[in-house]
Amino acid sequence: MPDPVSTHPSEPAASLSLPHKPGIFLALVALAGITYFAGLNALPLSDPDEVFYAQTAREMLEHHSVLTPLMFGQPQFEKPPLTYWCLMASFEAFGVTPWAARLIPALFGLLGVLATYWFGRRVLSESTAAVAALIQASTMVYLGQSIALLTDMVFTSLIVVSMWGFYLWFTERRDSFLYLFAVAAALAMLVKGPVGIVVQLLAIVAFLIVAKSRDALRSFLLHPWWLAFLIVAAPWYLYATLTYGRAFTWEFLVHDNWHRILAAEHSNFDNQYFYPAVIIVGMFPWTPLLAFLGTGWRKHRELATFLAMWFLAVYVIFAIAHSKLASYILPLFPAIAIAMAISLQSFARTRRRVVAAAVLFVLFGAGLVAAPFLAKGPLAAELRPVLLVIAAFGVVQIACGALLALRRLGPVIVLNAAGFLGVILAGALSLPASAVAGFTDADISAIAAANGLSGQTVVASKLYARGVHFHSGNPIAVMDTRPNPFWSPHPIEVLWQDEQIRAFFDGRDKVLCVIRPGDVQRLNRLFAGARTQKPLSDKFDRVVVLSVKN
Repeated sequence: MPDPVSTHPSEPAASLSLPHKPGIFLALVALAGITYFAGLNALPLSDPDEVFYAQTAREMLEHHSVLTPLMFGQPQFEKPPLTYWCLMASFEAFGVTPWAARLIPALFGLLGVLATYWFGRRVLSESTAAVAALIQASTMVYLGQSIALLTDMVFTSLIVVSMWGFYLWFTERRDSFLYLFAVAAALAMLVKGPVGIVVQLLAIVAFLIVAKSRDALRSFLLHPWWLAFLIVAAPWYLYATLTYGRAFTWEFLVHDNWHRILAAEHSNFDNQYFYPAVIIVGMFPWTPLLAFLGTGWRKHRELATFLAMWFLAVYVIFAIAHSKLASYILPLFPAIAIAMAISLQSFARTRRRVVAAAVLFVLFGAGLVAAPFLAKGPLAAELRPVLLVIAAFGVVQIACGALLALRRLGPVIVLNAAGFLGVILAGALSLPASAVAGFTDADISAIAAANGLSGQTVVASKLYARGVHFHSGNPIAVMDTRPNPFWSPHPIEVLWQDEQIRAFFDGRDKVLCVIRPGDVQRLNRLFAGARTQKPLSDKFDRVVVLSVKN
């Protein structure tokens, strides 16, 4: 049952209690699912990561390489194979399309939401579980990752299933839940590597120590769930180690895992402000309701402690690592969603929190309304229809602030979720055609054919190399200022010295280039008077030029 609500003599708190019937919240969860699938074909697969995973799965299919991920025809071990296996199954069933590729994160995103609801209702009221599922499904970062072809949503949904499996074992002592934990954790390890079990063990052991549950800690550590975990997780790692030896162990275990802790792949994000900012923005449109976190936790002390350890384990591990991306901390957002739902179920004398949240709603809303008027430049002009949709949601946020000031929590949740999901749907439908050329390389095949360069090597900046190859099938040469521009080795030619660039271009009358503005300037400097760079497309920061010998 929901937490009892303490009332203040002058302001009844009943209006801030969530409805006992969860039907409308579950209907909005269903709308979130529809939104996931509606956005799958909004754009062709984008650079640089979506095309990386899709191309790997396509090459595995083409070469019948079930156990070894391939890129440019060579083994690559940036990630274990579970996501690729799912993509291969989808491509076999539906063809190599954006819809088939993004279907995998969408399905796993729904799996994570359903796990939160079905497991949550065993330890919480049904309405609290439904609100938790709704918040999880509709936060900006979770929704975005559910319609983007990355490994993070597959990984996160398995973490959710696994962590809930452990907690239900802890509360009910049914071994089946601990085996569920083990299998889901093993599958998570087949998605992103050892972090799939390390982060969970850290959270669980810390929780059992803080909760002073020595018997549970002993039972957990000595339980045969380890055997189930190893049966699922170990075979592929043994195969890769025995087949490829140091080429696998060094590249995957050392370089792609340990070195990411020691060195920043994206140096601009390597600071301690990055992840707090990701949480604030990633929780949108629910960010203002973070003001209520902590309310009502006393009645759910054990669960609140478990969620806190879950959050801290994910945050600490990825904050310590120098390589940081917003998607890395995705597994902590379900913990925040559940904690927030508990808080929203019970308010006791929370006037200051109500005021703070209402003000935040209004400030967020005002910022969104102002966005179309403040945004300048060619990107803002191209995306103006999307900006207007965002401004419309700003009005919804302001209305949520007013409703919250009137202590009408239920309507705030419904309006906020419905409005945000509507904005995502409208935004996906209103993306201008120029976004295809600005954010993907789907047009390169046609451009190459029109210029008689099908099958010829395309020169690409690092960011566009994978996308050009995926969408066109043309060989790639990367133009960069470093001999090894990618985090992991790519078996493609890299033109990083001026002499290499001159030698490559001098042997060709025409060269198609998909590069950045700085690379265009470099070509103009190197071939002044000898070659002409004819612009074919210039959208945002991606320039397509045809370099022609004079």
